Amino acid sequence: MLKEKFQLKKLTVVVATGRVEFDEENAVIKKVHDDNEFLFDAITCAARPVEFSIVNQLYKLDKQEVLAACEDCNFSRRIGVLTTEKYHLILTPFVERYTFFGKDQAAKLTEDVIDECTFLGCDTLRITQFAMMRGHMPFYDQFKGIVETLLTDKESPITLVYFDVPEKNYDEVCTLFNSYKKIN
Repeated sequence: MLKEKFQLKKLTVVVATGRVEFDEENAVIKKVHDDNEFLFDAITCAARPVEFSIVNQLYKLDKQEVLAACEDCNFSRRIGVLTTEKYHLILTPFVERYTFFGKDQAAKLTEDVIDECTFLGCDTLRITQFAMMRGHMPFYDQFKGIVETLLTDKESPITLVYFDVPEKNYDEVCTLFNSYKKIN
């Protein structure tokens, strides 16, 4: 398990591996582990109601509640929230694999997540959507859209954002944040 922290103005960014166990060949999540160092008020994940998705590995929620929340999120194309005694699970509409999703789309979705975190009183956020990146890094723009939005939104309560990434992409993501840190 690898983990590196970056301080970008008021925002602490953490990049970590090994917290989401998955079978890459079959795109199946096996288990989602907590981090011993950090607790999260909110966790984002794609609204995929299938058994092997992060939403079903984080919690053992009522299957019908998860299915209904994911269907509503994907149909309305707006984020949804499932709340437990531990934290809020922020569902984001599922993006098909070949759909373009770049910096602007990530920024807009991040604005929605910030609004929800403000409403819920959350200041620590774990982002799991990158946990199963399969290819090389076409994801730079998405990371930039997220972090730049968090840094520029004056109303954002978020002080910590934690990215789960696969080990094969860890160095590239850390390089991105190291270079980003130098220009900010």
